[in-house]
Amino acid sequence: FFFLIHNQLHVRTIVLCLLHLGKTRAQMSCCMLSGNQMTLHMTTANIYFEHLRLGYNPNIYMARQYICRVPVHADSLKSSYITLTSKDCSTDIQDYLSIIYPTRVLGGIALCGKIAHSGGLDPEKVIEWFEVQRLLGVDKVLIFDLGNPETLNRVFRYYQNLGILDLQPYELPGEPQNRSHDETMAVLECRQRLAGYEFIIGHDVDEFIIPRRDETLRDVFKKQLQREPSGSGFFFYTQFFITTWKPTNPEEDLMVKRYRRTTEPLWVSYKYVYLPSRVKAATTHRLFPYNPPFNRSRVPPSDAVLHHYRPCKLDYWGNCSVKTIIDNTMTRYRDLDERVARARAATSTKPQWSG
Repeated sequence: FFFLIHNQLHVRTIVLCLLHLGKTRAQMSCCMLSGNQMTLHMTTANIYFEHLRLGYNPNIYMARQYICRVPVHADSLKSSYITLTSKDCSTDIQDYLSIIYPTRVLGGIALCGKIAHSGGLDPEKVIEWFEVQRLLGVDKVLIFDLGNPETLNRVFRYYQNLGILDLQPYELPGEPQNRSHDETMAVLECRQRLAGYEFIIGHDVDEFIIPRRDETLRDVFKKQLQREPSGSGFFFYTQFFITTWKPTNPEEDLMVKRYRRTTEPLWVSYKYVYLPSRVKAATTHRLFPYNPPFNRSRVPPSDAVLHHYRPCKLDYWGNCSVKTIIDNTMTRYRDLDERVARARAATSTKPQWSG
């Protein structure tokens, strides 16, 4: 395991995220060290969350979270380190990780962009994605870096310097190196690192939650909470803008304005926003609220939808001969072109269709 997160505000608990082989059921203990490497405490680690449906597959590294309840004053945790073990506690600080305190951002919106890896992202499209998120009012984006080309790293550094991107190193542990790993690890990690924000969005870097009216995401989320004061999270219908189809407006410079032909809103591959203060854990498409009265609901497509830009899903739609509509919503963002142009110039990025 490799990431360590401190969470919870009024109780002294620590949540640790790790990957384990599906057959692993060893009893784990929490060990804490102070800055001078004196053992503070050893206690039983209890499972906080795991994929029960997949957790017993012996061939996959599955995501699991443990919780450690630490009977020490919270101030002493700031100079302490923690680890999990199935043996005796080590006294070597190299075997431990620092405890991280989520930054409190009152009314803040954070976005979990999951994992970026091996050049799988187009730098130009990533620029468009970030600029749309900024226009929508997103305060922080968390992405895990599994190794990317310099063309994409330049874009990441640009948004790190602007303060919107938190880019965390990521690796896939264990042998053999091609063994399957649970993508939920990054999503669970986001819930803990971003716990200080009021809202956490969960979707990929080719997706956008777009309000139907000219308003920010914060406006949409607040209105939804007014309707449902006990809401813990809200799911969005998806419109698929299929890039395999010819662009409806090839004269446009931006992907989000070139492609306007889309499916109608579908209850497929839906994504969400949630309040971490009301949600225990989140996976790619699911939320797990704390006990009632907190609930989950769908946002009406008349209020906001998820725009997903992707090639045709041949395994799902065949030749993609599906009912479509034209959606011109993205033309609302008139200064998006100028913002993207500035970012392209700063990162030496060109769109693929520029020749």
